[in-house]
Amino acid sequence: MIATTNKQVTITYSFSTADGRSLGSSEQSGPFQFVLGRGDIIPGLDRRLEGAKVGDSFHFEIPASEAYGEWQEDKEFRLDPSALASLGEAKPGMRVTTTMQGQPVELVITAITDQEVVLDGNHPLAGHDIVFDVRIEGVEDAPLEDDHGCGCGGTCGCS
Repeated sequence: MIATTNKQVTITYSFSTADGRSLGSSEQSGPFQFVLGRGDIIPGLDRRLEGAKVGDSFHFEIPASEAYGEWQEDKEFRLDPSALASLGEAKPGMRVTTTMQGQPVELVITAITDQEVVLDGNHPLAGHDIVFDVRIEGVEDAPLEDDHGCGCGGTCGCS
């Protein structure tokens, strides 16, 4: 069977940043299974696996724009340190969840001075090209969608 949109695909993989920082592998977490074309994986990998067959192996370098996006300056915020007083002792690397335009957003504190706290809302891998080594282990018909018809398994609250 060939990997096409809406087929369930199982892969073994390793992935890293283009500069060689390891991000994970199936040796650590086991094979990964997803439905092609549903947005379960980054867009660049999703597109590149179209037409693959069981046993095929690939090495891809996917540009940031097709992975986790480019780093966006407008997702970096600078606040007075008093704005985070309720957190207690804030430190760089600490994650903070807030709401923006009615949606939960996770920010990471990247710097703290006496004058400001810098928070970054970009994905931690934004701006990085990602290298994948992938082997197709299985391709099959995807399971039927749940009763909600949205493919979320009923976890998105769409019912």
